[in-house]
Amino acid sequence: MLPEEGVNAVRVVVGLLVRGDYEELETLTEGRRLSASQMAGAVTASGRELISPPDGAFADLEVTAVEQVADGERAFRVALPLWTAQEGRSALALRLTLTEVMDGVWTVEVDGIGEAAAG
Repeated sequence: MLPEEGVNAVRVVVGLLVRGDYEELETLTEGRRLSASQMAGAVTASGRELISPPDGAFADLEVTAVEQVADGERAFRVALPLWTAQEGRSALALRLTLTEVMDGVWTVEVDGIGEAAAG
């Protein structure tokens, strides 16, 4: 299970994504994995308008993997369905890696924005 501080980091990322603040999101993630233009392109290519998910959506975060990384840091791979004006909860998903670098301090990487994997 993802600690509450990690869930809060996901909320921040989703908020930036919904507002289309891709530059700020790139700054937050230090440009790891996806650039602002790549994130914007993925959302535009979906043809959907992102909206804020209900608060309960964050209780449904799917932790797909937990890894121990250097110096006892933990990395969580997370998938979250995105919500759109067209569909509500959509097949579009946000995939993240959250790493707890110190107690309560997290870094975030956007691994992908796209259709959720079937299965």
